[in-house]
Amino acid sequence: MQDIGVGFCITLFYAIYFWLIFKKNPGNRLVECGVITVALFLAMLPLSKLVEIPAWLYGAWIILVVLLCFSTLFFVVQRAYRAFHRRKIA
Repeated sequence: MQDIGVGFCITLFYAIYFWLIFKKNPGNRLVECGVITVALFLAMLPLSKLVEIPAWLYGAWIILVVLLCFSTLFFVVQRAYRAFHRRKIA
């Protein structure tokens, strides 16, 4: 029972931390998508150990995390392309 309390406190700490990052960067799709990806991944770890999750829900969760990872990578590449393009012009 003590492990659940410690896990809840750690999860609450990360949730507040990610929420502050999310709110400090409005309109920054890279940060928004990255924070959501990390939060979903970190939420998936303890829930998979705590509760018996149906296979279809676990699979859908993994697909969602993978899609969010790819969208985050897209925003990283987009930002790198824009920086390279600006440097090339200047």
